[in-house]
Amino acid sequence: MTVSHWRRSPTPSRVMCDAVVVGAGIAGISAALAFQRRGLSVRVIERHTLGSGASCRNAGFLMRGSADHYAAAAELYGRDRARRLWRFNEENLAALRAEGAESLASFRNVPSKLLALDPAQEAALKWSAEMLRTDGFNAAWETEGDDAVWRSGRVIGALVNPDDASVNSWELMRLLASRLAKPVDENHEVFAVEPDASVVRVRTADHDFLAPRVLVCTNAYGPLLFPSLEGAVTPRRGQMIAVRFPPGRGVRLGASYYFNHGSEYTRQTPDGTIVFGGCRTYHAEREVGYEDRTTPWVQGAIEQWVRDLLGDGFEVTARWAGTMGFTSDGLPIVGPVPGVDPERKRVWFCGGFTGHGMSVGWLTARGAAEAMMDGREGGFGP
Repeated sequence: MTVSHWRRSPTPSRVMCDAVVVGAGIAGISAALAFQRRGLSVRVIERHTLGSGASCRNAGFLMRGSADHYAAAAELYGRDRARRLWRFNEENLAALRAEGAESLASFRNVPSKLLALDPAQEAALKWSAEMLRTDGFNAAWETEGDDAVWRSGRVIGALVNPDDASVNSWELMRLLASRLAKPVDENHEVFAVEPDASVVRVRTADHDFLAPRVLVCTNAYGPLLFPSLEGAVTPRRGQMIAVRFPPGRGVRLGASYYFNHGSEYTRQTPDGTIVFGGCRTYHAEREVGYEDRTTPWVQGAIEQWVRDLLGDGFEVTARWAGTMGFTSDGLPIVGPVPGVDPERKRVWFCGGFTGHGMSVGWLTARGAAEAMMDGREGGFGP
């Protein structure tokens, strides 16, 4: 997030509003709508275009869960907090449905399934299914299926989340952004956030946006604007491919699949395309940073997984990468930015979704905006 001296206007125009949101991903749009629905004038500033970060580079899963699996979350956070986190996931999807997500042509009410490929995974996921049912969640355990993933012979069991969904994330972002009173200010790179006695000035090359509150929803990119977030949010690159099989092959996927502790994932879109992502963990030390590029070692590993699960003879129709923001405990960071406006706390950060932005980002950012307006402390809801 740098802007050269030559690009900065010597007389930037001044834009006054009640709130500024930096970042037009799913969190930024949610926060802006929360401000707007409380009667505030709000501007959303995006350095590229709507959803150009992780929000439109994911697989489009709208799934329950924000860790490897429920038993792992209970061990990490405690049983009660894990229960509240899973409920929060369900509420996040319900909130997106309330915004009209189900009206989209790409939206599918389709279960997500966490696959067990070996006995250790089977034991962990089976225990998770039992814990979920004990804690009042709709969950199931299955040992057979009739689609291409099951026919591979690799799967020995699956934890089923029956009430999940999937969507074209770009279509979803356009729908959500259409609710804004003012369109996103695209292609405006923020290079400074400067609080003074009366307002906070958000500086871009052409404009100074002035507001009494600023919420930065840039996920992995927070440390580029605020060095005090370095180490709290780590940028990690994820990669995906889209493939098509010949029509005669009849390759069908009946669910959104998540396997190897979330390292790999795949689903099928309404037109028959199969998207497949992951394999970052095998090259974790090299897949850190902000560079938007695919790498042959990860792309080759993803293609091999497609062959192993679905067979050969496919055509790769797209390859892409996206940068995710990871935190040490896997939960988002919400609250005042350390070292920035420490007395009045008018500049907040909301991000670090650890690959689960679609599952928690909407409600997390809404809660952040409401906490700012109500004068409450920060913190992730559950």
